[in-house]
Amino acid sequence: MARRRLSAFCALLLISACSVAAIAQSNNDVVFVLPFENTSNLKEYNWVGESFADALSELLSVPGLTVISSDERELIYQRLRLPLTVIPSRATTIKLGREARATLVIYGTYRVVPAQGENAPAELHGTARVIRVNEGRLAGEQLSDGRWASQQFDFGGPIKNLQAIQGRLAYQILYQRDKALSFSLNQFIDRATKVPPRAFESYVKGVLTADAEKKKAYLQNALREYARANAGAIYSQAAFELGQLYYQQRDWRRAAEYFSRLQRKDRHYTEAAFYAALAYWRTNDLARAIATLLPLTTETRLKSVYNNAGALSIQAARGETRAEERDRLLKQGLALLQRAAESAPEDPVVRFNYAYGLFLSGKYAEATEQLRPVITANPQDGEAFFLFAKALERIGKTDAASSADNEARRFLPAYARWQTEWQKSQATSQVPLRLYQDFNRFDYYDAMRDRLAQADVASADVRNLLAKARELYAAGRDDEALAELRRVFMIEPMNAEAYLLRGRIHQRRGDLDAAVSDLRTAIFWDGRLIDAHILLGRIFLERGDRAQAMAYAKNAIQIDPNNQEAIALQRQVETGIR
Repeated sequence: MARRRLSAFCALLLISACSVAAIAQSNNDVVFVLPFENTSNLKEYNWVGESFADALSELLSVPGLTVISSDERELIYQRLRLPLTVIPSRATTIKLGREARATLVIYGTYRVVPAQGENAPAELHGTARVIRVNEGRLAGEQLSDGRWASQQFDFGGPIKNLQAIQGRLAYQILYQRDKALSFSLNQFIDRATKVPPRAFESYVKGVLTADAEKKKAYLQNALREYARANAGAIYSQAAFELGQLYYQQRDWRRAAEYFSRLQRKDRHYTEAAFYAALAYWRTNDLARAIATLLPLTTETRLKSVYNNAGALSIQAARGETRAEERDRLLKQGLALLQRAAESAPEDPVVRFNYAYGLFLSGKYAEATEQLRPVITANPQDGEAFFLFAKALERIGKTDAASSADNEARRFLPAYARWQTEWQKSQATSQVPLRLYQDFNRFDYYDAMRDRLAQADVASADVRNLLAKARELYAAGRDDEALAELRRVFMIEPMNAEAYLLRGRIHQRRGDLDAAVSDLRTAIFWDGRLIDAHILLGRIFLERGDRAQAMAYAKNAIQIDPNNQEAIALQRQVETGIR
């Protein structure tokens, strides 16, 4: 496997990003963050530059922005044949941005001032800039005299506060882009500092060192520090890197152990599960290998996942003695391999496995049709010729079977053993299934982009449906509005605005229990939806529950102290006026 890059906050920040939807702008930018350049002579702090790229990539992953991940950055460098350690010129930076199809590129420099005794810890100071790729210039603003004033972002402080510095910088960049942010700087810094500093530093150093033993020590320390500060929780990124290390060392048991610690919410879960399955397969634990891969077949559209899950199912079926379970595994394997074949009809690996599954199912003629292009692609594929010969033999094509068998003798070193088994028991237990050994990140990110594109279409549909539902509600056509909202929930069942509007309809109809339920659900999905708080306050005031009414009034004022409806509601509650 290629050396993986740092992604320190992936799962935690992707979850928290859902709560900052107010950052979205009508024109979505694509952001590419480069490692920052260390301009001091203290090379032991080079890891800080990489950490800026990865931390900002995650912190800026909010609605309205698409951020090129650190893993994608590595692939882009490879495509341009640039070393990962290169510090690009501005021209090369723009070239990287265009290759990534980014509209904004963030880069920066920093210097470290060494510690000057116990009372003067090491300091970090630097500057970040943003390039508008399409314009080929630094981001900024037009002055009244027509000149362009570029914007730079200065940062600094004790290096022990690195994460907070990165959180503050990310906030400044976002604020410059959209000054109507609905959350505080402190809230953003809190998101940036979820990982304990010691765990964070150990993790970064572990990822960047080339020494395997040092890497192991750093990453295990990161796991311990994180667990100590988070009630035994798993630092998923450190676990992922340790899994990679053990996998490269062919320590399959430990690799599977660490890969399996990742959960679905973790960014590298798909890749970790892919390699965990291979590690289980290497230890002949087919059941766990299949169980690990199967969930991915419904969550991703990767040929390699379909192929491996299908091939492992076929291998398990071949060794299964219970007829019912054997048939189930064969059916499962064939279905998965058919999906793989549909996504990559010319792939010889998929075709070989699919052919073998058909062969074991007694569908010999179909097996030969799958094997023909495999043999055409590689006329020296002895394994394919062997299966081809046996399938032809089973459908009575003796001459063609004899010719294929001769080719198998030429190109298959294990022909004698395979043929002996076939003659004794008509079995093919030594035929190896073909698995993809490397997780293809190019394919993965392409698949993720397709899913995001589909999500964008669905989001546009939701916006249109909500707009229509609001128009119908304003016109007093509640039944038709409810019909539109039902369509919204089918696409996006967690849409807070839809629950708010349905709550309004229930309130207008006098069904206050249903209204309260919907409004509370709206707040659950979006706690800053001020109209839901105000409406709940009014309902509870109408019911005579002044304590609940006051609680919701205070919530609304906390969200927006200048909201006149919230202020009026609080006054009504205080005076007892309904």
